[in-house]
Amino acid sequence: MEEDMDVSTTIPLSTMKGTVLVHPKYLEIVDQAQESDFAIPVIYRAGINKEPIEDWLENHKPSTICRNQGFGWIHIINQRIPKNIVGDIEGLEDAWDDLLASKREVCKERIFELAKNFRVLPGKWMFWVSPGGKGDHFWSLIAKGVASGKTLATHAKMSALEENTSHVVCIYNDNFLDEEEVYESERTIRSLGIKCSLHYKPDVFTYLGVYGMNPWGIRPTIYTSHFDILKNQSIIRKRDEHLDA
Repeated sequence: MEEDMDVSTTIPLSTMKGTVLVHPKYLEIVDQAQESDFAIPVIYRAGINKEPIEDWLENHKPSTICRNQGFGWIHIINQRIPKNIVGDIEGLEDAWDDLLASKREVCKERIFELAKNFRVLPGKWMFWVSPGGKGDHFWSLIAKGVASGKTLATHAKMSALEENTSHVVCIYNDNFLDEEEVYESERTIRSLGIKCSLHYKPDVFTYLGVYGMNPWGIRPTIYTSHFDILKNQSIIRKRDEHLDA
């Protein structure tokens, strides 16, 4: 759950070109994300792995792949080449440092402009699911859908099992600025049988450390999707930019 930042509990964080005040919880979130990214990946590449996806999933259930054994993310990669290959990450990060050092307002619009300039356009629909049989089942639906090309995604991933923590599942699409594409990506995910709440996050936020409780007060997600069982349809809403809105 997203919370407002209590300035009385902030601590300084040094960047390449200055210092910003951050909440200690924000640092925990960043550290956890980085630890997962640098941990051992488990990867299935459709068209390259010889093992059928059904057999691979049976042998690589998320309930058996543990964070405390050094694993981070479980990945499914489709054969389709993304329309937008991730661009200049180093240039993006340098421009971000310049923005922070300039003391100009850090807002969603400026970050999106950086994303366009440096071609960092992927985004992801995300959901959280409890570990065990339910997590294994939901991941199986997503993995088979992505591997077979039934979604717009070229890539999906699920976090490894961690004590007292839900799995997070991310399903990527090429361009977060293309609203039609974002909505169509959501529709294809729903077509797999996923009815839980979904949240959409541009990947540029991840690269620049815009997580929950970030010091700029920016919401890390820009859309939410809730499925209305009675109407058998999704309700997608844009999110307010700021955490306190």
